[in-house]
Amino acid sequence: MMKIKIKQSSKAESEYLLTGSLIIAFILFITYALYFYKYFPDTKKIETIFFVFESKEYESVYVFMWVFLSKLVPLLLLLLWFTTCKHWWYYSIAIPIAVYVFQLISVINDDIKFADDYEFIYSLPFTIIILGFLYYIRNRISTYLKAVDLKTQVDEVIDKGIKKREEYLKEKGYD
Repeated sequence: MMKIKIKQSSKAESEYLLTGSLIIAFILFITYALYFYKYFPDTKKIETIFFVFESKEYESVYVFMWVFLSKLVPLLLLLLWFTTCKHWWYYSIAIPIAVYVFQLISVINDDIKFADDYEFIYSLPFTIIILGFLYYIRNRISTYLKAVDLKTQVDEVIDKGIKKREEYLKEKGYD
């Protein structure tokens, strides 16, 4: 019976280690992906065997990829943070995610001249809804949070009382 528990915990620990290692590898890869623009030519058009891309609004493919990756990399890191966050406030991470999504769309859209002009206006209603939702949740769980704190304090007092009782019984010889 004891060996089964050890194997299960060892398996759970190895899965936890693998998941953590994959997340770290993803973070490292994404951070270095910010510099992938250096591998693109400083020309207006690029031709590969898969596609032909011509930068219309930007001066070159090099500049386009620099702007594109400067929006994509933080977006991917925020999405990773959103999916791995264990706290109640993780919905607030959706606000910068929404802003980066709008910025990325505007970078891809060749009709928009400047990437950072109107994203705030488009994301403002979404942001207000998220903030209202967070405020509502915070008010609803405030009682629960107070109860958890009180329970923790009561458990600490009970543990101290039990330890004092055990010490008293040992002093009197009632092991």
